[in-house]
Amino acid sequence: MRCQLCNFRPEDDEFDEFHKGSAEHRFNWALYLFNNKRETICKNRRGVTVRVMFASSNSYGFSGEFDKQGRYSLGLSPEMMRDQNNHLQFECLIENSEKHGPVIITYAGILYPHSAMSMKDPPNNFLDNRKFVQLNPGAKYKIMVMLNLEDTIISNFKIPIYFAFQTEGKETFGIARSIVVGVYDSVETPNQEMKKSPFTRKPWENDVQVVPCGNQRGAFEGIFEIPAEYSKALKYGLDKRYTQYDVLQQIRRKMHPDHLTKENYADFLSILLWLDEVACTIGLSCYNMENVNLEYVDPDKLKLEVPGLAEKRPSVIVGDTIEIRIHKDHTAYQGVITMVADNYVLIGDVNDICLNHVRNFPDIEMDVRFVLGRINYERMHQGVRQVVLNNYVRHLFPDNSLATARRRSIAQDIEISRNEFYNRDVYINEEQRTAVLKIVNNSSRGAPYIVYGPPGTGKTMTLIEAIMQLKRTSTKRILVCAPANAACNMLAEKLIEYDCTEKELKRVMSKTAELKSLHPALVPYSNVLLNEDGDADVLPVTAEELTRYRVVVMTLIRAGMYTRQYHPDVVFIDEAAQPSEAEVCCAIGLLLDSKQLVLGGDPKQLGPVSNSKVCQKFGYDQSIVERLMARPPYKSKNADFITMLKLSYRSHPTILRLPNEMFYEGLLKTVSVLAGNDPVARIFLYPLATNNAKRRKRDCVDAAIEFCSVVAKERREGRSPSYYNDRELQMVVRYVRALVALPGADVKPSEIGVITPYIRQVYKILDALKRDFSQVEVGTTEAFQGREKRVIVLSTVRSQEDLLLYDSKYKLGFVKNEKRFNVAITRAKSKLIVVGNPMVLATDDKWLRLIDACQNLGTYGGAPFVRRTEEVRDDIVSRIDKLHLEKDRKHRH
Repeated sequence: MRCQLCNFRPEDDEFDEFHKGSAEHRFNWALYLFNNKRETICKNRRGVTVRVMFASSNSYGFSGEFDKQGRYSLGLSPEMMRDQNNHLQFECLIENSEKHGPVIITYAGILYPHSAMSMKDPPNNFLDNRKFVQLNPGAKYKIMVMLNLEDTIISNFKIPIYFAFQTEGKETFGIARSIVVGVYDSVETPNQEMKKSPFTRKPWENDVQVVPCGNQRGAFEGIFEIPAEYSKALKYGLDKRYTQYDVLQQIRRKMHPDHLTKENYADFLSILLWLDEVACTIGLSCYNMENVNLEYVDPDKLKLEVPGLAEKRPSVIVGDTIEIRIHKDHTAYQGVITMVADNYVLIGDVNDICLNHVRNFPDIEMDVRFVLGRINYERMHQGVRQVVLNNYVRHLFPDNSLATARRRSIAQDIEISRNEFYNRDVYINEEQRTAVLKIVNNSSRGAPYIVYGPPGTGKTMTLIEAIMQLKRTSTKRILVCAPANAACNMLAEKLIEYDCTEKELKRVMSKTAELKSLHPALVPYSNVLLNEDGDADVLPVTAEELTRYRVVVMTLIRAGMYTRQYHPDVVFIDEAAQPSEAEVCCAIGLLLDSKQLVLGGDPKQLGPVSNSKVCQKFGYDQSIVERLMARPPYKSKNADFITMLKLSYRSHPTILRLPNEMFYEGLLKTVSVLAGNDPVARIFLYPLATNNAKRRKRDCVDAAIEFCSVVAKERREGRSPSYYNDRELQMVVRYVRALVALPGADVKPSEIGVITPYIRQVYKILDALKRDFSQVEVGTTEAFQGREKRVIVLSTVRSQEDLLLYDSKYKLGFVKNEKRFNVAITRAKSKLIVVGNPMVLATDDKWLRLIDACQNLGTYGGAPFVRRTEEVRDDIVSRIDKLHLEKDRKHRH
């Protein structure tokens, strides 16, 4: 049975009993008891009242707020805190009512050991001498609580205090209080007014007639729709509660043995795709909108405000279908989403009747529902089927027999001299050179060749060199793919640098691609036509046209459009560890049996994402690279099948040390001279960011990573499901200012990246930086995959100011995901600054190691971190035991 307090699942009953007697469990049980009784013990009782007041001398006239939860809150600016010499005093006045008998104070204390928090009583006869104090009716007693900080720290400080009493009748009771001091910049980010959500979970009536739009339906659409007989079983997530056992059995037979094999390949992936589609469809139905206004936008488009788009709730993309009707009408009109912004979409290709309704009656109330675009699913289904039909599936399950098979004579291998390499840096890197030669000579004998590229090791440059060498030494037609248009653009730009001509290279764009990011130099190589008015049209490209080019670059999904029509000799897939295997099949499905496949990626970074937990259970979130690397030819690190790149050209050695040890077996070696010698890597920035006069010593031997401790509970805004953290935001802004103003380092705003796992924090930080530092790039961890910046500031967001929570109450969310952790901390070249709550982050071993590293370097700043060592845990348990909260030690838990 799982221990709900410790996030621990014992393997057997005997160990379960052992765990209940462990120091960890006793600690969490004590905290559980305290929190369980907190609502009661924060009240004044038995005629005893406890009041808290600010007692420091000041010229500001501070006055805090006292609430029903027994919490006294006081907010100060850093300047105010400095004026108090970072030392605050609070008076706890205990008073016994005249109407009650005498009571004895048996205990008073701070319930969490903390170097910055202390308590004293001026009469000096209770706390220091450990004597009880008797309060007669009408008597008062004063105890002082102090917060004494070394620095001015932007953070929240919660001081949990408790007073235990005993009556004449030997009855014991307690009263708890907490003092919360918030130190923050005077300008807080504004909260948006909470508006009524336009989203409903109400499905439309079945008799609604939908007038289709004129948009052409994509290739294969409708061929791979969910079978009617499977629909309910899939909605139940293949759960046994679904009563049609024969249907479940039929599906499970197709998925046998519950993981991907050569025999079940098409059926297994198709069922996972249907499960994912069902999950997406159900998710979208939650965002049906009622009684909303649309705005007519020339030329012939409608604008619809959609709160939550920034958090991908709903998750819509350009090209998705949307249906619009006058409120409760039985006729709806289709449109196509042509643009997705932070909080609105533009809808095109709408029937004139609907357009005129909105144009002539702008206040008319409409209903809207989003319709899942199936074209991507159709292409993935088709790609999976084609991999099987082309008999290429046998190459995706290599075994030891292939690894030990006799290879052709070395004399037949193509040798490439240093002068023949397009990029001489690739030649002098042993692993990169090996990968290029193995790819050119097709050493994997039909199996995919993997270029395993950890962060900053030059994976993409290796693939580019291999493409150029294949183009030079053979007549093979080459297809180059990546999951996203931005990655495809970058690949094409690199190929152009090596003199690929317009007759040799074609960059194929789709109509749904964001053309604003397309580099002007790429336009002549692409199917984009720029008009005189500055607009751009995307022209269709036939399969026959593709055969005229030596190198074609397009996204994986776009490649699925050419199934059975275009057959390259070699397919290169960059970032192949990021998409699902079904998406990768869109490109693999173009290969005929025994043609060549090259995969570049890092399975230790972010991989496939599914909307269905059932899909995740069956391995949908395992990429093809990760799956292959567990098979014999790759697992044995056979150079004929896989090359791991080991020289990191990106990061300072200190930044790379932790991920190297955690994820790459210590095999990586940093060779970046620029990062290693960057002056910003030797400056501890926290004192500069906080204007801390006591710690102005800036130069360190090594300050490439630093940790800024900020304690403040994360929040949500309005109905947003995404978190943000105001205090962390303020420290991020301070760090950016300090970096740009840093003398001798010349840090430009464009060289700074801010990463945060929550999209709401992204938009909060963007808003705070837009006036003075608009060139600073801010994004989620996913947005920064494959990217790098000279300096990265990482805001972890998840936090908690309460020190007395048991372990399972500290929630990290997807900050705990090890692949997300790896991506986030490996984007920086010279400097990594982590802003977060060490108390929460330390519940994860990886984050704790990073905090430890900063403390060892002397680059830890901010709120003090009380590590929950065994001694600290025992101390807290002893303090809580004095409160006699546990009435029944045999209480089951």
